[in-house]
Amino acid sequence: MSLVEKQISEEKKKKKSRLKIIAAAVLGCILLIAAGSGLGFLYLRFQGEKNLKTQVPAVSKEKDEAENTSGSSEKEEQEGLYITYEGKQYQYNSDVINILCLGIDKDIPIEEKRDTGSEGLADAVILASIDTKEDKLNFLAVPRETIVSVKLIDTAGNFVRTENEQITLQYAYGQTAEKSCELMTDVVSNLLFQLPIQRYCAINFQALPALNDAIGGVDLVSIETVHWWNGSFYEGQQMHLEGQSALDYVRQRDETIPKSSMGRLGRQKQYITCYLEQAKEAVGKDLTLPVKLFQSLTENMCTNVTAADITYLVPELLNMDVNMDNISMVPGETITGGEHEEYHVDTESLKQLVVQMFYTEVPAKEPIPEEEGNTQTSQEQPDPQRNPSSTEEETTVEGSQTEDIN
Repeated sequence: MSLVEKQISEEKKKKKSRLKIIAAAVLGCILLIAAGSGLGFLYLRFQGEKNLKTQVPAVSKEKDEAENTSGSSEKEEQEGLYITYEGKQYQYNSDVINILCLGIDKDIPIEEKRDTGSEGLADAVILASIDTKEDKLNFLAVPRETIVSVKLIDTAGNFVRTENEQITLQYAYGQTAEKSCELMTDVVSNLLFQLPIQRYCAINFQALPALNDAIGGVDLVSIETVHWWNGSFYEGQQMHLEGQSALDYVRQRDETIPKSSMGRLGRQKQYITCYLEQAKEAVGKDLTLPVKLFQSLTENMCTNVTAADITYLVPELLNMDVNMDNISMVPGETITGGEHEEYHVDTESLKQLVVQMFYTEVPAKEPIPEEEGNTQTSQEQPDPQRNPSSTEEETTVEGSQTEDIN
């Protein structure tokens, strides 16, 4: 072999060697990126689970006695984590994650105020409860007319007083959507004996058609007949809800019919069940759909749910079944005859339901903190004997916003 041929052969070998090194480097980068993505996903899931789950601290007898002696106690921090029912102690189930879901009655971006100057009304109040250990998704619906102790806040953001009003009004007293959501979270937690509520998510009704259509619409059979000024649907009617028809189904009611809002609540419960079942199929085909929806709702949603929360929750929710049996309602009765309907809670039945849904019994041998702040009186339970007509059509506080509750 000539000298020239040897040089050419050596150059070819060097070139092949460089190509191998480059290929190995590229493959290494791809593997690192893939590994990084996987680790990033796992990290987000870990953070989401850590941030969402409420830990219930164990309290020793010695520590409890020491706190009682010193006069300083951590029991206030444990409010809602322990509860007594029928002489037995229960502790909050730390595998349960509660998200307060609110439907806000306005057709403008959620941060914009209505003409009345308020943030609007919470026409749908539903607590989603996710049991990650038992793979169960439950809902607890709170009628909008439920009478609770509402905090009245003036336009400067100062607390004025509390009044027994419909729970729907509490949202109107926030200075921002975030403040309104926080007020609603507090009032629902108080109603449920200081139950921990880890997250909230409020959407205005303008967002619902987009959510509905993103999964290809929702199929259901109407459970009641409803007529309103420019439309109607009928009990037993097979419906494929798209766009405005989805909004009409969960929003419209005949206000001339007593207790019509309870019928609407029933339709909202049915819609949630059908939507989630059909959404699971859509997400199974496109795992990025929840994030896309989350990003598209910016103007019409206020939430403290994070990307890490979604990363953890979506895989969990895909394993859960939803049906009407999973949806309960705060027990009570509707009082009519006044200017506005009022829903009065059956406190004892509600406490039983809360214990069943959110708590586990503490074995008698385990020392536990004394119950404090877990009675309905802690939220200034409204007097059910008061004159129903005292709920004003427009609740007014000096220097504050007003809102029509219809």
